[in-house]
Amino acid sequence: MIETKQLQYLIVCADLQSFSKAAEVLYTTQPNVSKIIRSLEEELGFLLFDRQNRGIFLTKKGRKVYEYACKAVENINQLAAFAKMEEGEELLISFNPSSWMAACFTEFYQKYQKESVSFSLISASTEEVLKRCGSGLDDMGFVHMMEPQMLPFQYKLEKNNLEFIELKRRKAMLYFGHQNPMGQKKLIEEVPIEQIRLVQCYEDEFTLNHYWDIFRKEQEHTTNMRVSVLTNSDYVMNRLLQHTNLGNISGAYLSHEEESTGYPGISLYGEEEPVIFGCIKRKEELLGKWAQTFLQFVEERLS
Repeated sequence: MIETKQLQYLIVCADLQSFSKAAEVLYTTQPNVSKIIRSLEEELGFLLFDRQNRGIFLTKKGRKVYEYACKAVENINQLAAFAKMEEGEELLISFNPSSWMAACFTEFYQKYQKESVSFSLISASTEEVLKRCGSGLDDMGFVHMMEPQMLPFQYKLEKNNLEFIELKRRKAMLYFGHQNPMGQKKLIEEVPIEQIRLVQCYEDEFTLNHYWDIFRKEQEHTTNMRVSVLTNSDYVMNRLLQHTNLGNISGAYLSHEEESTGYPGISLYGEEEPVIFGCIKRKEELLGKWAQTFLQFVEERLS
């Protein structure tokens, strides 16, 4: 019977291409690493590594086993994390990096903190949110994208047996850091775009700046902006906007209280509202009690 330890050793050995280096990382000895890899090969009935003087390299079958091992260990780690959570009900959520979502959940937790429920929150790209919701790792996910991106997005939803609940539409905005003098401008035509440098949260097919880069190349005012900082941390992005002259492309603020304390910005497409914010859930599956409660809470905050 294959053990988790064997798969973990396989992954580290393959990544480092060395039994001795793997032994250092795994806090064990090289003979022990070799012994465990040998036992896994005997279990499977074929060699996983081509052992050479200059290192160890996965065989053709070994590469396939490596891919499955990575997925298996990831799932086992996730199960272990669930086991550490308190007994009782749970709510598993993923969402695009968002200060608004962080504030929203904090209020939600304050309201229900005495309830017997455990929470898991993951900040991720839209691709990762789709993956997590589709595989059942999360009960629901919250994402935003441009309206013309909905066709490829719907394809991904169908592929993962998911559905999308639209919650709000907002303007597409170019925001300016507090040290950027362009914050005084009122129209995008007044801004020397070639001078704008951006900080953006993550990068995938559905990011807003990806849309402008790929689908709106005919519009000069979206193609000359360059991403200087890419991060998956909304905290990092906000710190940079507070203390530098970087800009950020995103949807307009989701609620009015944000607008009074946020960053100055210019609408990229006038009064159009092409940015869609919504919730991902599994198709034809009723949300659990706490997922439904949280979705209703989000909808109330958006109104």
